[in-house]
Amino acid sequence: MITEIGALMHKGAGLELMNELHDDKSILGIFVEAGRTEDLFAFREFGSASENDIVTILVAKRHANRVFDLICSKIGLDEPQRGMVFQMSLIEHPK
Repeated sequence: MITEIGALMHKGAGLELMNELHDDKSILGIFVEAGRTEDLFAFREFGSASENDIVTILVAKRHANRVFDLICSKIGLDEPQRGMVFQMSLIEHPK
């Protein structure tokens, strides 16, 4: 099974995370996109919106909790308005 881990975090943190996980053999894929949000972060660069990184990580299910905890720690999720992290199992179709 494969697990998708998604995260919204402050701009720049996604690239740092990608560089940190680059050599991790349990990571099947990592993607970083940019976006804007109006209510996730207190700091707003663009009127009512702030820029953020949208990170998607594909990982083998047996490693998902370790990677999830690493992301939460990396972005400081124990403090308010630091981001959001979620995970969900993906269904593999038979070959």
